[in-house]
Order: sequence, then structure tokens, then C-alpha cells
Amino acid sequence: MQNKLLLMCVAGGLSLAPLLQAEPAVVVTPGSTTTTTTITTGVWKAVPEDYEGDYYNYNNQYYYGGKRETGDFEWEGHHYTDRYQHEGKWIYGGKWEHHGRKHADRDK
Repeated sequence: MQNKLLLMCVAGGLSLAPLLQAEPAVVVTPGSTTTTTTITTGVWKAVPEDYEGDYYNYNNQYYYGGKRETGDFEWEGHHYTDRYQHEGKWIYGGKWEHHGRKHADRDK
């Protein structure tokens, strides 16, 4: 049913363009690199003490998993050296950090 409705709209000359939403233009300098983490993505209010790994710190929220790119990115008139993709949207202006697991024996 939905396919028939979509085909009728397209065949009837209606444009699908208004249904699509684009992100603002981003200038990416050649030579940028991508680092993808394969664990499940999410956001923490605080990094768990038993977590060991990398995360993206932005506005006191800690994003883990997902995709990080480094390079020279221009977005909304500012230059950034990295960006992080969360739920399909790019986040600029955060900091990529590493958290080492705390060990009870060592931290006393």
C-alpha cells in the first residue's frame, strides 16, 4: 500500500525533495582520516569507573562507540580538527579522550 502511494506521488509529478533534510555544508580537507569504533554507541552523563577505552567529550556528555574523523573540517564558519558522528549527525567542538580502567589494588 505504501509503495503504491509513493509510486502514485512520484508518477503524479510530486517531488520528494521536501521530505529530505540535508546537514549544513562541511568543507573537508583531503587527507582527513576516519576512526570507527565497533562497540554499541551511546551517551553517558559520567564515564563509568570500570570503562577502559575512548570517548568523545562534548558539553559534559560522553559519547562512546560510533565514528570519529580527524582532519581539517570547516562547519558554520569555524575550523575543527576532528568530529564525531552520533545517531547520524556530526558533532563538532568536543574532545577525544581516553579513560583507563581504575583497579582497586592500584588506586588505594
